[in-house]
Amino acid sequence: MKRLIYSGYTKFAAAVLCVLLISAGMLTAANGFIRYCDEERYIYGFENSFEDSQFVDTTLNSVAAAVFSAYQDTANAKDVSTLDENLTERLSRVYEPDVVNYYVAVNDKIYTNCGAQNADQLKNVRLYQYAARDAGGMITRDGRTRQSMMYTNTLEDISLFNSTDVITVCANISDAVSAKFEEDWNRQAEIVRKTFVNALICAILALLLMVYLICVAGKNRYGEQKTVWIDSVWSEVHLAAIAAAVIGAAAICALIFDAYMTSHIPVYILQYLTTASAAAGGAVILVFGLSLVRKIKSGRFLKTSVLGIVILWCGKCLIRVFKWLRKHIKSGVQAIKQTLAKKSGALTVSALFIYTMAIAFCGLLTSASAFGPIMGVVIFGLGVFILARRGTDTDKIRKGAAVIRNGNLQYKISDIKSEDMKELAKNINEIGEGLEKTVSAQLRAERLKTDLITNVSHDLKTPLTSIISYTELLSQIKDLPEDARDYVSVISKKSERLNNLTQDLFEVSKVQSGNETLNMEKLDAALLVNQTLGERDNEIQKSELKFCVSTDRELFFTADGRKMSRTLENLIDNALKYAMKGTRVFVSATARENRIVIEIKNISAYQMDFDADEITGRFVRGDKARASDGNGLGLAIAKSYTEACGGKFDVIIDGDLFKVVISFEKD
Repeated sequence: MKRLIYSGYTKFAAAVLCVLLISAGMLTAANGFIRYCDEERYIYGFENSFEDSQFVDTTLNSVAAAVFSAYQDTANAKDVSTLDENLTERLSRVYEPDVVNYYVAVNDKIYTNCGAQNADQLKNVRLYQYAARDAGGMITRDGRTRQSMMYTNTLEDISLFNSTDVITVCANISDAVSAKFEEDWNRQAEIVRKTFVNALICAILALLLMVYLICVAGKNRYGEQKTVWIDSVWSEVHLAAIAAAVIGAAAICALIFDAYMTSHIPVYILQYLTTASAAAGGAVILVFGLSLVRKIKSGRFLKTSVLGIVILWCGKCLIRVFKWLRKHIKSGVQAIKQTLAKKSGALTVSALFIYTMAIAFCGLLTSASAFGPIMGVVIFGLGVFILARRGTDTDKIRKGAAVIRNGNLQYKISDIKSEDMKELAKNINEIGEGLEKTVSAQLRAERLKTDLITNVSHDLKTPLTSIISYTELLSQIKDLPEDARDYVSVISKKSERLNNLTQDLFEVSKVQSGNETLNMEKLDAALLVNQTLGERDNEIQKSELKFCVSTDRELFFTADGRKMSRTLENLIDNALKYAMKGTRVFVSATARENRIVIEIKNISAYQMDFDADEITGRFVRGDKARASDGNGLGLAIAKSYTEACGGKFDVIIDGDLFKVVISFEKD
């Protein structure tokens, strides 16, 4: 069901049906308009009943309006026309003169178009209106219509021009004409009702389809959010297209209806053009409107809007400005607090305040005499002298701090004039002395440690050599008991391991102390990698690890071949010892940006809870339990040899991935 709802075919069918419903609704409205316009008289005006018809009320009211206009014309006329002339002329132009019958009496003068001798003769029909005013100003009203306010207040309004005339006004519509008008009213009401209902049904169905399209817009049949190419168009273009479609369709329909009313174009042209304009406008609104919906859902509305981009940019700029102001105001306030909290700072602020007040006072004296400007110049010169003196001290301290930072710890800052600056210079000099003592002590300790390790390693060689030799002699005795032979085997293995440890320790101490002799030569990284892997082929075959090797050609660099061979051996041995069984070890040699890069990466068999810099130290092992055969010197030797040859050695740890990257400048 979900796939059917979000299917592209379903959405396309809904869009087409929505446009068709809009066109059908517009066609229904056009047909209703045509039928209504073809009526002889527009009697229906959305009233609840025929008696409340605005047409009937206007027709009957036109008689009273003519009487009021006659009195108004008589009172305001510049010529000598009389009330009788004005009343006769106005009554001859009442609304629908062939339909309405009237009786008007002003004092003893009677005006009628139906031969009535009194008003009662016009009251024996269904539709009539009656109003009379006697000599005392009392007004009597009667009628069988809704009695509009304009009609009932007419006699009161005439009092503005004449308050003594006795006036009677009565108008009616014959029953035969009323019956015909009622029939026309009912027919027109039915036309309007059917047109409204049918158009409303089309509009509701189209609205429901549009709601469905809005809900599923931007999602495929799997419910995933998707966009199409039109969504990358600027949002302003979409809004302009929608506005143009609405205004254009409305303008075209208005022009067509006006042309129909004035030029009487054929009905089918009106129907075709209105339907086509509605369909085109609906399609444009649907396409660009749904695109806006997809943009809003995906959060791209402002990102694809020129105005939105400008607003976002302005917002970001304002946020940056506010953050900058907040930061600097906060730091400024803090600086002021710290400055005022110190004796030198308080003195400086006080001096600046006094200096400013002195300059201001000299400014006030300027208008009175020349003494003010002279004193201002003197005070200004004094301030410049003090600042220059302090600036010289600051410059000396800045230069001295730079010299000490660059390694000259014996340098001393001298010739400082200001007392507070002297204290600062003294502190910096003492920092240099302290650093010199610390560095000297650290270098001495490092040298003693290196010498100790070198001497111990050298002194262990002679007894180790004897142990290994005598162990070998013992293993060659034929009549040696079996348990004694096992003991000899254990001694042989442990002495060999101790010999390797002593040799590694001696080598790493030697290279780190700078006493190692290097034989630099041109090497091929690919050949070096393949040669090392070949020498460790037996161990690789037994390791349950799969080595994936990738090397490029012509990867030449300069280094000590023996040292780099030992480096790669240590890295391969490290992978064999600590990689998870059944995984792959990747070994690659490539050229990157004029550098030769050798990478070895594997998945660790245990959790690596150490830093990349820590693991390359001496006697540091990732296996905290020390259950493996390593001695913690393999990576230290590899790093020392690499850096001694001018290369770069990096260890990268990412989760369980352990990667070593060696790089040299390409020859």
